[in-house]
Amino acid sequence: MKRSNILCFVLILGITLCGCQTQPAKTSTTKQQLDQTEYESDDDFELSLQSSIGKEQCFICGTPAGGLLEYYRKFDSIGIIHWADMSVTDTRIREYDDDGNEKIDSGHMSTMVNSFGEDYGSIMTHSQPDRCIAEPNIHLGEKDTIDCETLKDQLCQDCLDKVCEFYEDQVNSDNDEYLESTGYSLIDFTTGELYTLSDPYRGYSIRDYMIRYDYREQGDGEKYIDLLIFYAPIRGEEG
Repeated sequence: MKRSNILCFVLILGITLCGCQTQPAKTSTTKQQLDQTEYESDDDFELSLQSSIGKEQCFICGTPAGGLLEYYRKFDSIGIIHWADMSVTDTRIREYDDDGNEKIDSGHMSTMVNSFGEDYGSIMTHSQPDRCIAEPNIHLGEKDTIDCETLKDQLCQDCLDKVCEFYEDQVNSDNDEYLESTGYSLIDFTTGELYTLSDPYRGYSIRDYMIRYDYREQGDGEKYIDLLIFYAPIRGEEG
């Protein structure tokens, strides 16, 4: 009888332990992460995504409800987009009122700071509109690396392809230390054209605007993009 009770106890214990085995956690992986993991280092990384909207709803070239760019299109200026929250920062290299009229000889300088939340970065911009000079400093946060998947409902196919190309360029540059730079892009408010702040570039001539930028690491691994933007129209052709 005792032997029968022991065998029964062992059988029940075995069934209980089998039922308590730890199951592997399910994790979601985006197509962007899969593509980046699977590509061979000898090949160029490519990311192909399909937009779900047309140009009229596009954050960049359309007029979606609540879109910020419709306001900024009145200004002949250069802006910075933070893709994680679709926010727009005017570098204020030239100063305008809300109706788009430029303020000449305003006689002041300004410093503006936009912060994007915990583990995201921030933009501090020093502007001298009277001299048409702006010096934005972008502090890169851990979560700033762009997730192009989230932009399929925000950008038309042409704009989505361009932003994906910015990400591809940074990955293919073999500089993984600054993938967070892909979370930001320059935009020309007048033309709506986008420009990457990632590798391999370090500057642009955008119409009459000259732009230079570089990466900087400071302190305990804090990473920055330092920009210098100045407006330099051909003498005698100023608008």
